[in-house]
Amino acid sequence: MKKILIILSVALLLFSCGDYKPLAGGSPIAIRTLVNDATWDFISEDFSKKVEFEIRTPQIEQQFYFSRFELENYKEFRDDKLILLIATLDGKDEISTFVQNSISENIRNQVQAGQRVFFYEYDKYADRQIYMLMLANTKEELLEYIRENGSQVYQAINTKFLSSQFEQLYYTAEEKELSEDIYDQFGFSLRLPHDYEIIEIDSVRHIIHLGVPRPQRNIIIYWMDGGFNKVIDEDWALRMKYWLMQNLMDKIYIEKSYARYRSVDWNGVFVNNIRGLWGHPTKLMGGPFSMFYFYDGVTDRTYLIDCMVYAPGQSKAVFLRQMEIVASTFYTSK
Repeated sequence: MKKILIILSVALLLFSCGDYKPLAGGSPIAIRTLVNDATWDFISEDFSKKVEFEIRTPQIEQQFYFSRFELENYKEFRDDKLILLIATLDGKDEISTFVQNSISENIRNQVQAGQRVFFYEYDKYADRQIYMLMLANTKEELLEYIRENGSQVYQAINTKFLSSQFEQLYYTAEEKELSEDIYDQFGFSLRLPHDYEIIEIDSVRHIIHLGVPRPQRNIIIYWMDGGFNKVIDEDWALRMKYWLMQNLMDKIYIEKSYARYRSVDWNGVFVNNIRGLWGHPTKLMGGPFSMFYFYDGVTDRTYLIDCMVYAPGQSKAVFLRQMEIVASTFYTSK
């Protein structure tokens, strides 16, 4: 009877919300997942391929990963950053019954009609949280949704991750004066979190080196005039990366075989990006980098923004993605 009362009290909290919201706790990349064993065994392999993408740092890290918990621990994890409940309407197990008794009639009707499987809400029980529900009539329907539309789950989680990290980076303080000084002198700048400082400015070679000491993070900005009609491609970017490392960073080298190329969206503007690994020829040093390069018509310049992390013994993926967020604040007009 006591266990039933606990479950019912938790169910009253599910998909309802009070006025006060604490700051979400827990890991920014661990998806706290409530699901029964049979359902998870049926969907986990396909679901992992849609969500648990890897980043080499140089160890293999995941952008997000599933972390299951038991029903009796629901209250412990309810205010975490990433919460996911998975169930089916035909399920008779304890977790499925818990979810079935907690959802609104509207959600139930949508699921029964095959209209929707994935539901989510930002900041439901805590600020900087995404609270998610995956509910289908059967586990076969659930698997079909994951195979066809599982990327929607990743997109929802990643969007919230980026916005939450942005808030975290700029919540305490921001180096506005430093950003303004860079803009006034060079006609471009970044929004810099409070702990960033200038390491070196070489206006002759068009280099600005910014950094944070612990863990060590470096952002190097290089620019050149023109570039719209020139070949600005992956080979060019890697050559410039090599030149910068040889002249600025103690002859660091790049592991070209681990370079990964993509295009990213900076508020409607697509820029080129290379993620990869750097190392030192004689010292036991290395880590990940993420480099952006693009032409800007406002200043008629080509820019390269190189982000590097050195954090031995620590997880580096979140630090790298935070630096990518800082790079995305680049501006050439106010």
